[in-house]
Amino acid sequence: MKIEKIVSIYFSPNGGTKKVVNEIAKNIKDLPIEEIDLTIEKNRNIEREFSKNELVVFGMPVYADRLPNISKEIFKKIKGNGNLAVCVVTYGNRDYGDALLELKNELNLINMSVIAAVAAISQHCLNKNVATNRPDENDFSKLINFSNLINEKIEDLNNISNLKDLSIKGNFPYKPLKEHHVPIGDSSCIKCGVCEKNCPVNAIDKIDFKSTNKDICIFCGKCINICPVNSRAIQSEEFKAFMKKLELIAKDRKEMSIFI
Repeated sequence: MKIEKIVSIYFSPNGGTKKVVNEIAKNIKDLPIEEIDLTIEKNRNIEREFSKNELVVFGMPVYADRLPNISKEIFKKIKGNGNLAVCVVTYGNRDYGDALLELKNELNLINMSVIAAVAAISQHCLNKNVATNRPDENDFSKLINFSNLINEKIEDLNNISNLKDLSIKGNFPYKPLKEHHVPIGDSSCIKCGVCEKNCPVNAIDKIDFKSTNKDICIFCGKCINICPVNSRAIQSEEFKAFMKKLELIAKDRKEMSIFI
């Protein structure tokens, strides 16, 4: 099967998904790569239709076992033409739940045929003590091997109609989306506005930077991780207790799950 271009497309507020998707894309054949960062709002507002000769490597992070809530809006503006796709989700060393299956199903609905899928580990977006500095060198080595397997599968695929459906871990109906506490700023806020400028979904008030719209926030932790004075945090005692528990239940290193 002839592939003429690789498309690296991702939603990646904290950068982990971007690293994984790009590592896979650059090691699939020696072809031109188009990179599309859907974390940037203007890129999400463009309607896109991919050709049958493009291979799309599509990545999203996992939040509470599911894709980010904004994914529903993202998929409304994207169409395939029976082209091949690789599903990528990243998670913080606990569990990826139904997210990889959800991504595969969404890509099928917009007329893409999933040839391979991976759930990779990246540093936890809300706890830097979990999966610290991942993906690391060992992860990148495994991602290169994954890309090589994709290359082999493409070479063996004469017709896309011969592509067998991938069996991917997950449940349908999916696990319900959870209600969550949102990060807010405390009295140490210096009103620099870095959080508001970098929030991927515009959930932070443009005047009172300490305030967050709970109906828009997707729980990505970008504002927490980017705040220069560590003003922003999730203040709930229940959440703080869970973060301490997470450091215990997710302390053992997990490796990526590959489906091909």
